[in-house]
Amino acid sequence: MLCEACEKIFCGRQMLSNSVRLWKTNPHHSSLQSIIDASASGCWICYRLLASFSNKTDYKAAIAGASPLITPSTWKLNHASDQRCWCLQFLFGDNYHEFTVMSHEKYGGPDTNHASIAGDTTMSDAALSQASKWYRECLLKHTTCNTSLVSKCLMPTRLLRIDGSEKYVRLVLTKEEVVQDSHYSTLSHCWGNSDILKLTISNLESLKAGISLERLPKTFIEAIFVARKLFIPYIWIDSLCIIQDSEDDWQAESVSMEDVYGSSSLNIMATVSKNSHEGLSRPRDPRMLETCPAIQSRWEDAKNDLFYLFNKKIWREKLYSGPLLVRGWVLQERVLSPRSLHFRDSELLWECREIASCETYPAGLPEACEQENFKIRPLSGSDLYERKHLIDGAQKTMKGIAYDRWSRWVTLYSGTHLTRDSDKLAAVSALAKCTRAVLDDVYMAGLWRSMFADQLLWCVCFTSRPKDYRAPTWSWASVDGVVILPSIRPNTKYHIEIDEVRVTPVSGVDDTGSISDGYFRARGLLIRDKLVNDQRNPGLHSLAGNDKGTVLTIELDVPFDQCREKVIVVPILTNLDGPGHEDYWFHALLLQERAMSPNGFYTRIGLVSADHSYVKNKMGLDHPQSLSKLKFPGNHGGSSSKSNNSTQDGGGADFDVELDESLYLEGSLGSFVVY
Repeated sequence: MLCEACEKIFCGRQMLSNSVRLWKTNPHHSSLQSIIDASASGCWICYRLLASFSNKTDYKAAIAGASPLITPSTWKLNHASDQRCWCLQFLFGDNYHEFTVMSHEKYGGPDTNHASIAGDTTMSDAALSQASKWYRECLLKHTTCNTSLVSKCLMPTRLLRIDGSEKYVRLVLTKEEVVQDSHYSTLSHCWGNSDILKLTISNLESLKAGISLERLPKTFIEAIFVARKLFIPYIWIDSLCIIQDSEDDWQAESVSMEDVYGSSSLNIMATVSKNSHEGLSRPRDPRMLETCPAIQSRWEDAKNDLFYLFNKKIWREKLYSGPLLVRGWVLQERVLSPRSLHFRDSELLWECREIASCETYPAGLPEACEQENFKIRPLSGSDLYERKHLIDGAQKTMKGIAYDRWSRWVTLYSGTHLTRDSDKLAAVSALAKCTRAVLDDVYMAGLWRSMFADQLLWCVCFTSRPKDYRAPTWSWASVDGVVILPSIRPNTKYHIEIDEVRVTPVSGVDDTGSISDGYFRARGLLIRDKLVNDQRNPGLHSLAGNDKGTVLTIELDVPFDQCREKVIVVPILTNLDGPGHEDYWFHALLLQERAMSPNGFYTRIGLVSADHSYVKNKMGLDHPQSLSKLKFPGNHGGSSSKSNNSTQDGGGADFDVELDESLYLEGSLGSFVVY
């Protein structure tokens, strides 16, 4: 039900057909107590408003009488990107809350309300019964989910057998013992700083004999209970299935993560647990699982139309936030697993390659929550598994999707944290392998060879590069912070010849993992300039050779005080737009000379985006297409992002670096190397 104040939102003059996006602010409740009373009376909206504000300091102070009541609450209705989907926004003091208003005509209504049988914990019988239903239906009906990611299903080196005694589990070496049932689950969890039982060289034999559940942390015990409830006879837990005091075993097993998660039956995710002792189960309010009742409109131009409300913002948070989801290794665990079961603070979430569900919406999240780039399925990589069924003509589209998917993964992954910084590339190695299988491309320290020039133009939201080496400076893996890979645009002109790209893997068995060295050699236009602080805008940076009237932006990878004054600007490509290409931008790497290296060897320190006048002033070119006609030093001319001379071995290369040592603020053509 809705209270009188909330019902008034859907009465009176209709606003949905108006083209104005931002609507005036309307009164809602006049006091905090009024919202509390409406919530207690069963108002669906007010109950959720109070729940969203309950942890706020001003709300707690108001309840305690330590501050004036927060009054009044207001609302306004805005257009969303979909014509039959709107945004209902509430403001309560300094607190903001938002619902998506969905048209029944377009989206249909929610399925049966399950709140009355949900149970008061996320490990209740009702919750686990729903998990079992998702699991069974997926096994029996989802063709895509039952198509293995890996070329052949391989059992992990070690598993924990759980289908025997309820008080013990046993470590099994799959090469020594016949595994009767190939179904096994995995556990994604935060270790935290807690002391937990780990597999070591010294206790390997004793763990094979048996492990009392009393020795295990709560998260492990409850994950084993869930697997047993779903009749899954084995579980893989990293701390108990990888020898923790053996670097050799860690290296060997980390290479196999694609197989471990890709061949599993279910990944159990302790999404909101900060350590292994917090467990999966959480107390909850079943009322929060109630779906919105159908709201019959009394708007003048939409009388009797039915609408439903959905909290899109909360679902973004549930699907993308939590202590576990900010762990670097977890992204590929989540993506590679055919099925994932999240234990959140208020309900269970289900992800597989065909559907995303929750206890509130067990048949699938509302279609509206997948609008505006809110998609969980891209994380499952469902279309990666359908590649074998595509006709040849559709393969290009599939590759485009795979490139976009990789870019999305990089952005999500770069916002996570690693216990060991050196794992930056290792923790996405399995994702690189499955992407490579689709692209038939060469993987180069986080970039793809066929799109190498484009992907050189990544940018990072924060300026930080660790001192310890983990990737060449041209790779996004060399920096900390959220990384954005550039979109691949059709009207692109390249201004660089990539002659060679080389990386040296640390491990001889994992060419997508950690590397010890890497560089690329190219030819192009090198514009010498000086990096300066923008006097008019403190905190922003510019180039000394930038004339007034030239639009130019600089994004640094490292703090300004770690950059040298003398820099090299290397145009990589130009995006051409509109008839006659009137609007065009040069996108360039910002380089500085590499310390203790010969002339012509550089490291990346950032990006430069400038309109055509910057290059025109340096080279006398009046159009970006003129740059592609310049003759590069070497055996051939022209511009391209492709080369036949790509390699991943660590062997040296014999070449001469040619660079005109002219004065700064001048441009020249030359060969150069970036490390």
